[in-house]
Amino acid sequence: MIFIKSRTKYIIILGILLSLLTTSWTALATNDSLFFKNKINSLNTTIPKDDSAELLSRSFFKNILSGNKQNGNNKLNIFSSLLQTKCQGVEKESEVIFGIPKYIDVDNNKDTGQQGFDIKAQYLILPWMIFEPDFAIGLLFTVGIERIGSEIKDKDLNVSFSMGENNLRFGYSTPDIAGNEIPDFTRVSSIFLINPLLKYSQVSFYVNPQYSSAQQDKSIVLFAHYDDNEENLRRFSFQFDPPVETQIDLISSREDGKWQYKFERRAAIESKLTATIGRTVDDKEKVTTISIDKLPSDLSFLLDITPFGKEGGQFVYESEKMYDVGLQITTDELGICKYATLKNTPRKIHAQWTPTFLNGSYGISIDSDGTDFTLKDRLENPIINLSINNIASIDINATWNLTDSGDFTVTKNTGLKVDLKFKLGEWIAKLEAEPIATYISTTWHVDLSGYFTIDTNNQPLSTIDILIKGQDVGIEIIGESFKSEDFNISWTIWPIQDWNLDISGDIKFLSLSIDIYLKGIWYHLWPILNK
Repeated sequence: MIFIKSRTKYIIILGILLSLLTTSWTALATNDSLFFKNKINSLNTTIPKDDSAELLSRSFFKNILSGNKQNGNNKLNIFSSLLQTKCQGVEKESEVIFGIPKYIDVDNNKDTGQQGFDIKAQYLILPWMIFEPDFAIGLLFTVGIERIGSEIKDKDLNVSFSMGENNLRFGYSTPDIAGNEIPDFTRVSSIFLINPLLKYSQVSFYVNPQYSSAQQDKSIVLFAHYDDNEENLRRFSFQFDPPVETQIDLISSREDGKWQYKFERRAAIESKLTATIGRTVDDKEKVTTISIDKLPSDLSFLLDITPFGKEGGQFVYESEKMYDVGLQITTDELGICKYATLKNTPRKIHAQWTPTFLNGSYGISIDSDGTDFTLKDRLENPIINLSINNIASIDINATWNLTDSGDFTVTKNTGLKVDLKFKLGEWIAKLEAEPIATYISTTWHVDLSGYFTIDTNNQPLSTIDILIKGQDVGIEIIGESFKSEDFNISWTIWPIQDWNLDISGDIKFLSLSIDIYLKGIWYHLWPILNK
């Protein structure tokens, strides 16, 4: 009986949605400023569904459509919303009704605005359907905020709308920074979409701020927050510097942490975008921040972040094309290296790392025409900095033991330049090498008596520059037209009467220089030993 009642309730709700859709479709078709000029037709069905996203979508519709419980009876609560404003320390709540303008005095000052009213708000909630690539149904929440008068335009303002039992909140804010203004008019929208069989989930956002003056040096933040009072908690924040009309689509997948991100900038000017996506798992919030230095007119990529043991992680980025932008991802799920930066974003990058001194590793595969990828534990004065620069399509694997005695080995696909720069604590490792060798391995023990080996499996490198250096010991080799196999150079440099230099293995070069660093002093070993 309970199941029958539940089914009946959702059939009634679906009927209401279809009725609303019928009566409002003409208005939507003729007013493309409401939201989503492309009618949300960008779903990517090649991405499998995410069970957690499925639960989120189900609980979202259950809470929003069922509304608040009063005296044990459910009351549909889709035609009204609670509007919350904050301005100059004044917080207010006002009820707004579907389609009816609401005038609000946000600062409790009758001398600002018109007749004391500072903003006019209009709220709409509408059903939404897409038919390509698959049929999906959802709810569109859209709000228009008009600033009345200019008295508060230089103030900070936060406007948000709440639906259900405060399950969904979304809105915008104008950060309190020099030169910023409240827009003359702002439309913000959000939509949740699900397939009737719950095959996938998508949440999308839209913002269109309008100013009577230039947008430069201004800033706006679009935000949304969803909590089903059970186990699903999501929050989203998008800051635009300067504010521009933009649509954002976030599409989930089955794999935890993997999302497809789509950004469409509809304004002529570029903008820096900072997107923050948070979710709560086991009462612990996991936050990912994506910063794009200059948002292109369209940007679409898939991002997968997987934490590893020993504070390492895995990073996957995929896109159909390259973008001339800088993209920075910040999240604790990257392990110790919580900051990942891409410059000239590639078509594909797959990286994984273990940033330890002993048995450390780094592997990266890139499909690109020239990309910089950096991992850091902090932005300023990083202790750990793993960088690979100006890389075209390449596969690289590096392993190391940054100790004394230690080793450093790099394998790569043939014919491509390598530019690696690693920093772990006091140790730095740098390798710049031109083709053809696919294998470069070096070991060392640096002391008054020590050794150094280098091996390229007798494959040539047109140039090579290796630097391995700690606080007290280090070694550097610079060569041209270089190849070696099991090359070993060992030495005794003190006491002077025991001075000795032994060489074994094969090595060929046009030019070669080998130096060792010991307790603040560089010693030249090859081709002539300076005693």
